This record gives sequence, structure tokens and C-alpha cells, in this order.
Amino acid sequence: MEEQIAKLYFRDVLREYRLKAGMTQEQLAGLVDISKGFVGKMETGRKWPNVDMLIKLAEALNVRPGEMTDALVKRWKAGTKSDL
Repeated sequence: MEEQIAKLYFRDVLREYRLKAGMTQEQLAGLVDISKGFVGKMETGRKWPNVDMLIKLAEALNVRPGEMTDALVKRWKAGTKSDL
């Protein structure tokens, strides 16, 4: 159950960081060598990145991996989907 909740918050964090970087799903996918479909699945909460993928996503989005996980934890604790 907790993993499902984390996925829901991560999907929003990933999408917001991607949009903040001015990227499409396709552009982000190309930078981290995954399919656009996989990015879409992460942004809908159907897939979850492993640690290596999280690092690649953060590098492509020009943020620290910890910044993404901190945003996820902050939202989880607050129970909100607030902006970054």
C-alpha cells in the first residue's frame, strides 16, 4: 500500500521536474536511454524507477537525486500535491 502511495507522489514530482526543465517525455526518455512509454508509465504511477534510473533522471533534469526524493517525502508527509 505504501509503495502505491509513493508512486502516486513520485509521478507528480517527476512530471513537474520534467515540465520545469522544459522537456517532453520523449526528450527525457532520450537523455536517460529509456522509452517514452516508460516515462509515461512513471508519470502515471504504473512504474517505479530503481536507484540507478532515479540518478539518471535527476541528472537529465539537472537536479540532485535527493531533491527529487525530498520532494516526494515532503508531499507524502503533507498529503498534498503542492508545486515544487
